[in-house]
Amino acid sequence: MELGTHGVAGYLYPVDFDSWANVYGARGWSYNEILPYFLRSENNTDPMIVAQNAGFHSTTGRMLHVTMAANTSTTGASNSKFPLNICTDEVVISGISGRFPESDSMDEFRDNLYNNVDMISGDDRRWPTDLYGMSPRMGKLKELDKLDTSFFGIVPKVADEVDPAGRILLETTYEAICDAGINPQTLRGSNTGVYVGYTSVTMPDGVPQEVQEDIQASKTESLFWFQGSSKAFYANRLSFMFDFHGPSMSIDVACAASMVALDIAVTDIRLGKCDQAIVAGVAVNLNPFTNHIYQVNGIGSKEGMSRVWDQDANGYVRGETVASLFLQKAPGAKRIYATVLHSRTNIDGYKQAGMFFPSSESQYDLMVTTYREAGVNPHDVNYFEAHGTGTKVGDPQEAKAILDAYCKDRTTSLPVGLLKSSIGHGEGASGVASLAKLLIVYENKRIPANLNMKTLKSDIATMCPPLVPVTQNRDYEPGVNSFGIGGVNCHSLMKPGGRQPSPDNHLICDPIPRLVTVCGRTEEAVQHVYQFIEQNPHRITRDFLGLLGHTVNPTQAIYSAGFPYRGSMLIKNGGANGGLSYSRQVTKLENQKHRPICYFFSGMGSQWTAMAKSLMDIQVFAESIHSAADILKPFSIDLLYVLLSDDPKALDEKIHHFVAITSMQVALVDVFTALGITPDHVIGHSFGEIACGYADGCLTREQAVITSYWRGKAIKDANVAHGMMAAVGLTWEQTKARCPPGVYTACHNSQDSVTISGAYKDVEKCVEALVAENIFAREVQCANIPFHSPLLEPATKGMTDALTRVLTNPKPRSSKWISTSVPREGWDSQSAKYASAEYFVNNLISPVLFHDSSSLIPADAIIIELAPHALFSAIFKRSNRHEY
Repeated sequence: MELGTHGVAGYLYPVDFDSWANVYGARGWSYNEILPYFLRSENNTDPMIVAQNAGFHSTTGRMLHVTMAANTSTTGASNSKFPLNICTDEVVISGISGRFPESDSMDEFRDNLYNNVDMISGDDRRWPTDLYGMSPRMGKLKELDKLDTSFFGIVPKVADEVDPAGRILLETTYEAICDAGINPQTLRGSNTGVYVGYTSVTMPDGVPQEVQEDIQASKTESLFWFQGSSKAFYANRLSFMFDFHGPSMSIDVACAASMVALDIAVTDIRLGKCDQAIVAGVAVNLNPFTNHIYQVNGIGSKEGMSRVWDQDANGYVRGETVASLFLQKAPGAKRIYATVLHSRTNIDGYKQAGMFFPSSESQYDLMVTTYREAGVNPHDVNYFEAHGTGTKVGDPQEAKAILDAYCKDRTTSLPVGLLKSSIGHGEGASGVASLAKLLIVYENKRIPANLNMKTLKSDIATMCPPLVPVTQNRDYEPGVNSFGIGGVNCHSLMKPGGRQPSPDNHLICDPIPRLVTVCGRTEEAVQHVYQFIEQNPHRITRDFLGLLGHTVNPTQAIYSAGFPYRGSMLIKNGGANGGLSYSRQVTKLENQKHRPICYFFSGMGSQWTAMAKSLMDIQVFAESIHSAADILKPFSIDLLYVLLSDDPKALDEKIHHFVAITSMQVALVDVFTALGITPDHVIGHSFGEIACGYADGCLTREQAVITSYWRGKAIKDANVAHGMMAAVGLTWEQTKARCPPGVYTACHNSQDSVTISGAYKDVEKCVEALVAENIFAREVQCANIPFHSPLLEPATKGMTDALTRVLTNPKPRSSKWISTSVPREGWDSQSAKYASAEYFVNNLISPVLFHDSSSLIPADAIIIELAPHALFSAIFKRSNRHEY
């Protein structure tokens, strides 16, 4: 298909495309050649570019959808349409994880780089050190033999046949997504692409001997071997295990494989073929034959020394890497390590020197094209991570390309990084390894030294400066950055993530303590996270904890054993030497089925001076309290004074007790709702049922607060007798038998806990009599109101009239609301079905049947008491039926 011909219909822009092609020399260009120009120049707001290409540029920068219809006929008729959902958002690297030589993590890799550790070793981890007389030195991963098959839901027999690189790739992919602050389970079914680069050598990839001897008798083994060891399935296995539905491909173009994978992934995101992508590279060297061939033929260093750009360099040293990157569009990224400005690929084509002789001219062309299309001034590039391998021909060719492309008329030096001097050549995975180093440089603003460079290679020395290979750790100030790699030539331009942490990012406990919840496969895994938090306070920021909180969700994948261990850590100010204090616990969830959550709202007695003060730094809570305060202003109540003042007189007014407790309970419900917690059951004690109505959706915040207000106002206006309530340590029946006239059983709290109510003198005498008999009896705070007794009858009319005006259209109570003011046999009555004025007035004067009703809470429920102060913890814990 060609552009610039009359066989193209539905041009990109409403202009004569043939005229444009003739003017700008684009006639005959392929679609892939012309598209980047349109994306970068036609959609460009740079005044200079617009002036040079007048009439063909958007000044708005918007190009949301392009439709091209094309065919190969010359009639101008269109047979098909190809929609391209062009994405103009920046593509960023938001997550990374990897295993590198002598480095099980990015942290360990960083430390080894900055400590200038030679990560190439000569031990016998892969094969005997004297095998074939070759050098045993190679960059090797620490461990290959471990995989949590139950977590990934893989049958152990199948996992045994998956090659080590494929197993580790599952881990690094999961970790890279988590590193981006995303729970991998939330991506199931998403349009996520997977692009894996690797290098294979056909001859050693034969059939294992145990299968080869009797293939017919080993059909199962051979099938598992085929599924597990085929490198073509690297990407497909990831897409299957994580349920990704975007493009999925394993790419083998020798050393440039993982960089080409990056190039394709970036292009696919920009073209709308996928929404995010995994880019990975794998290289694990298990076959000594390949190593032997490389060394015998001078490709590999016979001494096993990676002397990149050094005069004595005599070949490369192989290295291992398994690493994964997570790419996203910038607006949706929670963190940004780097922005991919542009990426391109080319190949040398025919050369008289032969197919495998590198071409500096092709590399130069690629570099120049890349930065021109990206709109980057080559002099702004202040660090170049080169492909440099240690070969006699390849290194000078690449150095010349870098010099010609980036240093013409340059007045400053260009630092050059050579990672392979530290870890060896990861071949198909070398690109992601170099990207990992690049992100480390960005994050630490420091370039680690290249190793093993004693004397600069003579044919490179003439280029230095302006090229300056980094031989000592040096500071790096972020700027536009270049990353180049050869083979099938691939070149990428990066810049550091632009988000700078806020000055208070490390103040994780200001203004309130921090709760960190973590789920893990084992207790050791959870403790490992908590130990990291305690031992690295300088690295624990609000951003870090925010990312962590989204990734440790207990939801597991299909067939996965998930995270049975649950931990919680409370971090507070006030530790030793002005630091932080930590307390933590870890428990195992024996039964992973969903456990119901029950909200419990207590009534009178939980209030205290300045009860809301410490919670006002929680935005959701504060907004709810301020809203309630506005609701109560017409009633001449200053709720903020009641809840926040240290003045003991703030609670002298009886009405204040009611509105304070209900407003607190409503605000706490709002906080839990903001956290994504929804109750399966709600139950209230006394006027705690008003908050039940709010949690059940029957009452608005305004209705709940005003209902509580009128409860107190009606009691005040009725001049109810001065009363008293007391807790008694007897059964309901025993208490009823001992109550003298004027004293009533008001609340059935538990099997042996009852609250009595009545006139003050009568209850006082009853308490004294019970205490004299060594029976537990103690006054409880009730604002001297004899709740749940006939003494409140005078308040019922005023309360009914007021609430009828507030609850004009009562909503039905749902099944999650367990009533404690209506006997179970009366739940089907009309008055009990609705959150009405009648229901709440009945709640005022009727006994609280909490003991009977609470038995309906499922035995495995998690009960959360929402109140200014916990009153019922002892009762719930003593029942041994629930977790409180």
